[in-house]
Amino acid sequence: MHCLLQMLNENIVRVIFIKVNSTYYPLSVKIPKTMNNYDILKNHCKKIFFSGSGDVWYEEGTIGDDKSWYYRLYSWSLFSMYMFMTILEIMAAMFGDFPEEEMRDSVSLAVSHAIVMLKIYFLYSNKNLLKTMNQNMVRICEAHEEPSLMAHKHRIVKITLRVYFGIVYGSTFCYVIEGIRKLFDGSHFVTVVTYYPSYEDDSFWANGFRIFNTIVLLMLMMTMIVSVDSLTITYLIMFKYKFITLRHYFKTCSQDFFKLNDVDPRLAADKLTDGIVEGIVMHNELLRMVKDFDQAFGTVMALQLFLSSGTAVSLLLQIALADQLTLVASLKMIFFVTALVFILGLLLCNAGEITYQASLLPNALFYCGWHACVWQPPRRSVRRLVLLACAQAQQPLVIKAFKMFELSYGTYLQVLKGTYSLFTLFYGQNQ
Repeated sequence: MHCLLQMLNENIVRVIFIKVNSTYYPLSVKIPKTMNNYDILKNHCKKIFFSGSGDVWYEEGTIGDDKSWYYRLYSWSLFSMYMFMTILEIMAAMFGDFPEEEMRDSVSLAVSHAIVMLKIYFLYSNKNLLKTMNQNMVRICEAHEEPSLMAHKHRIVKITLRVYFGIVYGSTFCYVIEGIRKLFDGSHFVTVVTYYPSYEDDSFWANGFRIFNTIVLLMLMMTMIVSVDSLTITYLIMFKYKFITLRHYFKTCSQDFFKLNDVDPRLAADKLTDGIVEGIVMHNELLRMVKDFDQAFGTVMALQLFLSSGTAVSLLLQIALADQLTLVASLKMIFFVTALVFILGLLLCNAGEITYQASLLPNALFYCGWHACVWQPPRRSVRRLVLLACAQAQQPLVIKAFKMFELSYGTYLQVLKGTYSLFTLFYGQNQ
């Protein structure tokens, strides 16, 4: 009996019957359990904890103790290595004496990694806010989330993050392969260009330090993907599906009302009124989450906006102006530009999708069936509730960075056009 209950807890079991010789035989089919917001966020917070960024889950003690001395030592060691490498990259870009190709790499990577470190710092300086947001993201609209919609959302999150992971590490491994190629061409192995060691230094310790920096680079990319970019993308997708769930909820209220209205108009009006009130409460909670979202992720997305546009121009110029580029060198830059454009598109387009989904709420509210209510509950006019809710829902919901830059489809297109315009301008001046 215990095993049966355990099985039912982990999987949905559907029983079907097969007819053989006029006899029906039961056959159970296990259907994997749909990942809801609780499961997705908790699993992601576990990965964040292991990446050294601390415990941001709202249930204390369920993931780990980020206040223990050994975890603090682990986290401090990781971020000290990241910071040390970034400082050496900045020093190389400012004071280093390297060949032209390595000098260009030092500038691009120094700027990119400095912004990555700022993104990590600004996001996890709001650790308590992230815990509250995780709890709200799980709780709001939880009772009305449809399994099919949640399964589709989980699939979108998985595909998006896997593609982004592949592009980022494709670029990183191209840097590693290019460093190996230089080693076989008689130079030395190098991925990130740091102030120490110098270009002429081919000693054992210098090469060991270059390999160490490569390992640190791979670890930094993992921390960036897991702790910052993936969390931001997951939140945007989940938040978008919250508005889709709310819109489906109002449609369900409308369908239930018309089914019950022919049988008991008074009970139908009461249930519709209660449903609209509950929907308004959920909508207000989502609107309050927008302010928390701006505070927690606004700076991160603004930094990504500057990083993607500026670094993409620099890398495109390197590709266009270089006399001779190997295939791997070209691939590493193309992968790098693709990763920058892709992550920016994920952030801005999903933020724009939130604005779009929120704009569909007034129609779902207006067609909920209030006009067919024969009986109005005392002190709670369903028509007045719908009027006030529609007026509130019609106010455009726009996510902003620094409370200045709108994050939307239009902004993404403007950034792409601006990046191409700057590239064309600088390229023309260098011809």
